[in-house]
Amino acid sequence: MNGQNHRLATISTLSVPPHLFLLCAPLFWAGNFVVGRALRGDIPPVSLNFWRWVIALAILLPLNYRQLRQHRALLRTEWKIVVALGLTGVTAFNTFAYQALSETTAINALLFLSIVPVLMALGSRLVFNDVITGRHLIGILISLPGAAILIAHGDLRNLMHLQFNGGDLWMVGAVLAWTAFSVLLKRTPAELPKATLLTAAILVGLGALMPIYAWRLALEAQIVFTASSVAGMLYVGLFASVLAFYFWSKGIAQVGPSRAGMYMHIMPLAGTFLSVTLLGEEIAPFHLVGAALVFTGIAITNWQSPGTGMAAPPVATPSATTTANSSSATAA
Repeated sequence: MNGQNHRLATISTLSVPPHLFLLCAPLFWAGNFVVGRALRGDIPPVSLNFWRWVIALAILLPLNYRQLRQHRALLRTEWKIVVALGLTGVTAFNTFAYQALSETTAINALLFLSIVPVLMALGSRLVFNDVITGRHLIGILISLPGAAILIAHGDLRNLMHLQFNGGDLWMVGAVLAWTAFSVLLKRTPAELPKATLLTAAILVGLGALMPIYAWRLALEAQIVFTASSVAGMLYVGLFASVLAFYFWSKGIAQVGPSRAGMYMHIMPLAGTFLSVTLLGEEIAPFHLVGAALVFTGIAITNWQSPGTGMAAPPVATPSATTTANSSSATAA
């Protein structure tokens, strides 16, 4: 057993129900949005994203260095997909999301994120020519108006006059980046360990983020170091990145991707609750209407048949779903 597996096995020996792992991961990711919103006055968006992944890399690189060397030939062969994952999941998504949280509420940002499973079906159709069934199409047609209501803040005249909240537009970019990231995961080779892929994507994403970070340092205020800001950076680096990734992988390994996928819907619900209780945000009627349409569309898209429960997101084959779900920590 190599060093990485030995360390991870320490947690594996504990008698922890798999559903506890699957509950913790989306809770940690929901907390990421609450932290991003709470610290918008202390940490600029690009800085928060940069230091999040520096912290995560400082933890993951020692654990995965041997694996990176062992699989360096495969990583070179698959360099295009690794670069694409780093740019979409590390550089773009989190930068856009944190920028959005500086201008819009955490509730709105989290509800936008709930549209991703539906967009993944569309993206998979465009990129891989996957079949979109009539059920999937109905789910998409129901969910997209829900997203439009969220973007327009309940007043569709804003769409007609192209009047949008800047933060919501950044969140649209974040959603598109995460959709691209999730669809691209379908192309990753099964023989490449997921933790190794995550570490390689972080290295690429940080490399691309570095000049942007340097540029923003010259233009905007520096980080205000307080106990809250330091704790927030440690949270997004450790809990929302490393631990969420490990817990999600562990849960999927025990219950399977189809059952695990439904736990992702905890994220907008838990995030909304945290935003109301910790940030004092308010739930507006358009949030309820938009969310109802989005979740109805997702339920229709994922529904199999009576007695069989819910399926995994339609973008995935079993092996691809395992890779995509277990690596989702990169994006969230």
